[in-house]
Amino acid sequence: MTIASTVRSRRKRTVALAAQWQAFQQHRGSGQGQLLQITRVYQHGRRGSKAVVTWCDTGRQQDAWFWDWHVPAGAYLLVNASSGYGPHSHNPNVLYVQPNQVHAWVPGQAARAAQRISQ
Repeated sequence: MTIASTVRSRRKRTVALAAQWQAFQQHRGSGQGQLLQITRVYQHGRRGSKAVVTWCDTGRQQDAWFWDWHVPAGAYLLVNASSGYGPHSHNPNVLYVQPNQVHAWVPGQAARAAQRISQ
């Protein structure tokens, strides 16, 4: 009974995550924002997170600062943000993301769940 219950709840979670991915893709189709994935989070501070992001259209990686958000590793985001100089790292190309510049996001597991459902 416990095993069947665990399998059912895992299946429900997979279906829910796949639905999130589908809704995210529909939002993406509206043309709001560019798609990126949080590759690695390397610092959580009081005022936000420092992370490495990968732009999904190009595969290019970039350092990023997310104001007022402890961004989850692996998440996919649709953003409109700008790059600038990072004074702490002396990096001339840091992506600065304000909360209102994130149009939608889903956890990384959502893409994998959608892939499992479609197989």
